Amino acid sequence: MAPVGVMIDEADAFLGTRHQEGDSGTSNRIFAQITSFMGNTEYRGKLIWFLITCWPDLLTIDLKRQRRAEEHLALFYPEDIAEKQDLFETLVRKLKFKIQKVDIVELFKQYEFDFSGADLDSILIRAKFNAAMHDHIIITDDDFREAMKDFVPPTYPHEIDLQNLVAVLECTSRRMIPERFQEMDRGNLVTEIKTLKMLLGERDFG
Repeated sequence: MAPVGVMIDEADAFLGTRHQEGDSGTSNRIFAQITSFMGNTEYRGKLIWFLITCWPDLLTIDLKRQRRAEEHLALFYPEDIAEKQDLFETLVRKLKFKIQKVDIVELFKQYEFDFSGADLDSILIRAKFNAAMHDHIIITDDDFREAMKDFVPPTYPHEIDLQNLVAVLECTSRRMIPERFQEMDRGNLVTEIKTLKMLLGERDFG
């Protein structure tokens, strides 16, 4: 059947560790079998594992080391107008929405808040609701602007900062890291992560 891709969402919770069962009931014995299987070089290029998580620091080192999860790739919020525009166009295609031409660049300049893909997806869904309420088949510029104006992004400043810094620390590709993080001293990075975890009452950084 090769090549085969195995995707595990919320991998930190799903798999657990050698000393702790995952949410799926993954036992210590099965965890050991999974890590051994992942590290078997006979399957390199034939079996590709995708471990997806918002908290890569919670993934045990047994899973993250080379020959198992070799590439640690981080996805960040869009950094500039061009990235936001690309994300908007990608979501419109994904949702298969018919939308009237919108000056999205002007809107992103007007509403400068940072948002995730989920936030923009929510705005588009609300715009679709607006269109339905106004008996529009196609989402109009006014429908989208109304949704954009009404949207209040959720605010989790410390959590988002922590996720960003952890992603920077874990990422194995410099080009995947936004420029503002690329030259950060790793010692300072670890210190900031520890401080944020203390503020959030989370466990110490290991």
